[in-house]
Amino acid sequence: MTAFGKEFREKYFPTGPQTVPINHGSYGLVPTPVIKKFHEHLDEDLAFPDKYIVFDYTPQLKANIARVAQLVDADPLDLVFCNNASTGVNTVLRSYPFQKGDKILMPSTVYDACGNTVKFLKNRYGIEILTLDLPYPLSDDEVVSKFKEVFEAEESNGNPVKLALFDTVVSMPGLRIPFERLIKLCKDHNVLSMVDGAHSIGLVKLSLKTLEPDFYTTNLHKWLYVPRGCALLYVNKKHHRSIHTFPVSHSYLADDEPLEETLEQSRLVDRFAFVGSSSFASFVSAIDAIEFRENVCGGEDAIADYCLRTAKEGGAKIAELWGTKVLENKEGSLTTSMVNVEAPIPSDLKEDFLRLCKTPKFVEKMRAYVDRIQVEEFHTYLPCCYHNGALWCRFSAQVYVDVDDFVYAANSFRKAFNRYLESDTFKVLLN
Repeated sequence: MTAFGKEFREKYFPTGPQTVPINHGSYGLVPTPVIKKFHEHLDEDLAFPDKYIVFDYTPQLKANIARVAQLVDADPLDLVFCNNASTGVNTVLRSYPFQKGDKILMPSTVYDACGNTVKFLKNRYGIEILTLDLPYPLSDDEVVSKFKEVFEAEESNGNPVKLALFDTVVSMPGLRIPFERLIKLCKDHNVLSMVDGAHSIGLVKLSLKTLEPDFYTTNLHKWLYVPRGCALLYVNKKHHRSIHTFPVSHSYLADDEPLEETLEQSRLVDRFAFVGSSSFASFVSAIDAIEFRENVCGGEDAIADYCLRTAKEGGAKIAELWGTKVLENKEGSLTTSMVNVEAPIPSDLKEDFLRLCKTPKFVEKMRAYVDRIQVEEFHTYLPCCYHNGALWCRFSAQVYVDVDDFVYAANSFRKAFNRYLESDTFKVLLN
């Protein structure tokens, strides 16, 4: 078996010899054998779409969902595919029959697309938003306690929280949260749980039969090696009638429309099988990705062990190189295959730079400057974000990178970042 790292990348991934892919968390990366199978599925569709879409696609879809169901330990009848986790969250939040004044709790670290969906519900339907500040590093106990305090406070006010939206792993900075405990906490307080698990399948172990959230969505195209865009949406059986396709399409059924028993059991999956004309090659490539992980990578445990070890070793190495620190709590529960390291800001500029980070659009514009240099000159990309008084860089470990790749990306970022700090674009902001 080819060893994980650069050699594995050269043999099984489509990156060119100059590219150092250290940002798997954003878009994923697909192995070349899976890309080949994806193209075969697409060719099958394009060669005779009448045959493929009408007769062949649905059995293939169900087979792929059934295989993914084994991986997340779920009933296939509770699972459907959609394009991405943001679509999964929208599908739930824009279907569920909220009432004016219902309260949705979400953390300050919520993914922007999901947070904006909640804002839409507020503006359109009068939903009330509760935002919970989560300044990391926090222990798992602290996170759970903060959610519990809000639940109890709203219960005492006589208008309890209706739904809590939270992640499995926060996007930026990339931190694991105790989502398992939060799901249980929601049950204890009769709060609906909407879990944005964009970073989960292929990254953390899941048993949806054990957890039984109300709603859960996860991207297959991030950590599972499925081509974009393919995501999974889990809907607890008690909500099958109230969740509808996004967009609403040919298969629409009113919540109270009865079906005979066998059709009722598959009510969810039947409605989501065909929402509209599209390319379905990603949806039917899930089995191919899982087989690559099993047969070539050695299975989920082998992948997880290597990636976590590389993330921890790489994070420690970069923190030493930069003279900064890793964003981690005392328990060491925040790091997964993603690790966050404080960026190296020169001491004479640090106070002014961090002050500017609090102003609108500054970090976004700074990143645009730095990112272009990283991509065009150094052929790598290391994302950064401002959180809790510091600038953090997120490194993604994968089977195709090693600690040397972390070092290369760190050095490239530092060069690009220092050029920004020396630029007139930045200097004018100091005046």
